[in-house]
Amino acid sequence: MKTQHLRQDKTCLNCGHEVPERFCTHCGQENVDTKESFGHLVSHFFQDITHYDSKLLLTLKYLFFYPGRLTREYIAGKRMTFVNPIRLYVFTSFVFFLLAAITAGNHHDPYARESEKDVAKQQATFGSMRNTAERIRERVAEGRIAPEDTIKALSGANVLDLIAADSIANSAHVYDSLQQTLPPDQQDSWLQRKALIRLLEMRDKYGPNMGYVLQEKFFHNYPKLFFLLLPFFALLLKWFYYRREDMVYGDHAIFSIHMHTLVFMIGILAMLIGMPFHGFSYYGWVALLVFLYLVMSIRNAYGVSSGSALGTAIGVVLGYAVGTLIVLILFTLLIFVFT
Repeated sequence: MKTQHLRQDKTCLNCGHEVPERFCTHCGQENVDTKESFGHLVSHFFQDITHYDSKLLLTLKYLFFYPGRLTREYIAGKRMTFVNPIRLYVFTSFVFFLLAAITAGNHHDPYARESEKDVAKQQATFGSMRNTAERIRERVAEGRIAPEDTIKALSGANVLDLIAADSIANSAHVYDSLQQTLPPDQQDSWLQRKALIRLLEMRDKYGPNMGYVLQEKFFHNYPKLFFLLLPFFALLLKWFYYRREDMVYGDHAIFSIHMHTLVFMIGILAMLIGMPFHGFSYYGWVALLVFLYLVMSIRNAYGVSSGSALGTAIGVVLGYAVGTLIVLILFTLLIFVFT
């Protein structure tokens, strides 16, 4: 391929530093004539595409068929040979969650409320605390609620069932008002009252779509959850190999990124395979495959025996599962509180 002519001026057009050879030692820009022909533009385009494709194909080859070797080579300094781990992770996770949203098949609008006619009917029928209390008294009089169980009927679980069944408007205020009519020692606990009031506020706001709203918000923020778990996975590896002076935390982070990227890629393949069959009953085998890959990756990346790698993999998976559960609980509480 015909190359562009070098400029006579040795001053870099990009950063202003002196260029001793063809490329600037400060910013890396090639010191060539900027008047490019259309042929040069096309050739540069194909060079960039094939160069990136070759890096991507080599990265995928190592990632899929040589567990742990990609991490080992990257840590050893072969950075230009492979795709940057973070870039690959971001792209792969984007495709994974996009495909997951498509295959979920849930096109229900989580924020769509009932029609104005339905809302007006609810407010007309069960629109006030007085009507609610009257219904409870009627049930007592009819024998549907025993007199001695009246206080119990005003507790959180029963009032929640009553409100949910009757679709009472402004139910959070109704429940709180009914609780205040009870003696302090017979009211629901402070935590239970706060939780039920928040739940009823969400029901008042979103109606029967409350579950869809929570699901949508949780799924929307799920990629952030995985991104937070990346450094935790690396931290677990650091704990297991704290005596390895040749590896810093960043090296474990590279292993963590490569491992999560592999999981996303396998998940993408699993979803694509499962879409025509409308089923994912083979996910258990996929999980087993990922675990075996983790064992082999640890063995190759850290240069340990298979038995040591297996023990580390089990410990990391258990620790990761506990950490994930804790983060999921906290994450769910945040969504519950701020939705």
